[in-house]
Amino acid sequence: MVRIPRRIFGSPLEHELGFGKNVTTDGRMMNPDGTFNVERQYLSRWDNTYFHLVTMPWAWFFLLVLGSYLVLNLVFTGLYLLVGTDQLMGMPGGSIWDEFAHVYFFSTQTLTTTGYGHISPVGFSANVIASLESFTGLLTFALISGLLYGRFSRPTARVVFSENVLVAPYRNGRGVMFRMGNARKSELLETEVQVILAMNQRDDDGAIVRKFYSLPLEISKISFFSLSWTVVHEINESSSLLGFSKEDLEAANAEILVLVKGTDEANQQLVHARRSYVATDFIWNARFRPVITRNPRGLPHVLVRQLGAYEELAG
Repeated sequence: MVRIPRRIFGSPLEHELGFGKNVTTDGRMMNPDGTFNVERQYLSRWDNTYFHLVTMPWAWFFLLVLGSYLVLNLVFTGLYLLVGTDQLMGMPGGSIWDEFAHVYFFSTQTLTTTGYGHISPVGFSANVIASLESFTGLLTFALISGLLYGRFSRPTARVVFSENVLVAPYRNGRGVMFRMGNARKSELLETEVQVILAMNQRDDDGAIVRKFYSLPLEISKISFFSLSWTVVHEINESSSLLGFSKEDLEAANAEILVLVKGTDEANQQLVHARRSYVATDFIWNARFRPVITRNPRGLPHVLVRQLGAYEELAG
């Protein structure tokens, strides 16, 4: 039996977020890490090459660079062997493996334009291949340098979020809260957070549509993001969550979208972070445990790995 989403007696956002009203009524729109749960049809296989190269993990990036370097050298080594080693002056004698090794290392010297001079091309074909390899090397290392610069200069925020949203006693009622922390050494300045509630609702025709509501926060902007930040929405008479239970949220496929932006003092660039919480991430009648202690020098110490630690309350 499908439950009818409980109606919200509030005004949805006037501007469109870009998620649509019908295609996002099932499942979550945003993954927990902030990536959107959308698959696009590509116009070309190379549409997102640059994006993947600058966003892939560093280990994969270095493996890709190393693999490309090895493959290029193997290709040119095969070409040198194809035209014959008699077109390479200074080739020492030896077995087939020794011959392959000498040609391969000559290829690496040519690709990187190092050129130790022990072996040099003398035939026309070998010189053409060497010139093409040098040109390929220049383009390849220029491309790698550009990608390295793009990866280092890409503005990113290292904001850590709690794994759950707590519904806890707050003031004279209850509040919905989650916690964030800045995991970088650099400070985030003029940091703002926006929280949007997405829920299924019935329109005037009885169809299920997705609607979005802004959740007012106790504090939505801070000047210095140095310590942990517990973001709180008070459930009061004007709250879109007033009277909702865990079952109501699940029936309405509720999802909380968190958008954070601030200026990184290291490069003075605007950085963003996103997080998503669904109804199953809500913990009722609980509170966060303290995460700020003192180090041996007496300075505040933020336990970033324990941002999501909470304890259930009695009753």
